[in-house]
Amino acid sequence: MKEVTKNGNLAAMPGKSVSPVGASIADDIRRREKRDAAYQKIRARLSRAEAVARLLIQFRMRHALTQEQLAKLMGTSVPTISRLESGTHVPSLTTLSRVAEAAGEKLVIGFERSSESSHKPERTLVSV
Repeated sequence: MKEVTKNGNLAAMPGKSVSPVGASIADDIRRREKRDAAYQKIRARLSRAEAVARLLIQFRMRHALTQEQLAKLMGTSVPTISRLESGTHVPSLTTLSRVAEAAGEKLVIGFERSSESSHKPERTLVSV
């Protein structure tokens, strides 16, 4: 019987793997990007900020630091750390260096070029 799930509950929408409440956020974003040019521009502009924010959150979690602890180590405020992790602001290299130094590390930046002859991209990195 297809209307019953493995745990014995009735399936809300037999044959469908979509939530009865609606689509996922990712699906909604993809739909909006396809039909709204202004939304596409905003998403493109924020994609860099979001990538940096994810990196900063991972960095902070890897060092087992709260936002409060990182702010104290950097000599800044918790709202500043929160803004960096919000994905709406791309921090300066100076700020990123201060984040790295607060955890006893160095910031590494670089350039990457796809190589047609190899599957491995060419990278030039520098520690700042």
